[in-house]
Amino acid sequence: MLRRSFSQPFSKARGFTLIEVMVAIAVFATLSFAAYQVVNQVQRSNEQSLEKSERIKQLQRSLVFLDNDFRQIVARQFRTGGEKASEALLKSGEYFLDSEFQAILFVRLGWKNPQQAFPRGEITKVGYRVIENKLERLWWRYPDTPVGQEAVITPLIDGIEELKFEFYDGKKWLKKWEMKNQLPNAIKMILTFKDYGDVERVYLTPGFKLDNNANQNSDDSKEDRG
Repeated sequence: MLRRSFSQPFSKARGFTLIEVMVAIAVFATLSFAAYQVVNQVQRSNEQSLEKSERIKQLQRSLVFLDNDFRQIVARQFRTGGEKASEALLKSGEYFLDSEFQAILFVRLGWKNPQQAFPRGEITKVGYRVIENKLERLWWRYPDTPVGQEAVITPLIDGIEELKFEFYDGKKWLKKWEMKNQLPNAIKMILTFKDYGDVERVYLTPGFKLDNNANQNSDDSKEDRG
């Protein structure tokens, strides 16, 4: 009987060595860390962008309130806490209204009362102050307020490091406004932020001076009653 011999090649299954596995793990870890760094940086950039955007919106909203109030300031005496009407048409000072810095108080026009439907006029009293590094708007329904009537407080923006006012009398800027029955020609407001630095706004006023206080108060009282 003839025997046929077949030579079969010997095949040996070969795997990864320990060094190759470790190198592969190191490369994968490096790529994963790099990808994480990129994703994390994108997320942080997006968060910072959203924070900046929200901060800018807060600033713009605050400036809208400020612009609306200061641009409609009116020469009108007012009473606070049932006291006698002050001869100052606006009040401002350090720690005024319990502010941490300067504050201001005045009367403005523009509070609409269509066809005199409400028992009030179209003027109101507003003020601005800083409490706990936050700019606040104070609003009273009437320019003459009795004892115990609290203001409606609207927080506007935080991060305030200082609030200052200056007043232009037609010739120079003054740190204080002490002229009786007269408005300055312009009011400068300087807001110092932790992130933005100084933000300065200048508002022109009528610069009006009251010549007849009695008539003015009488006319305004009638207007307030609607």
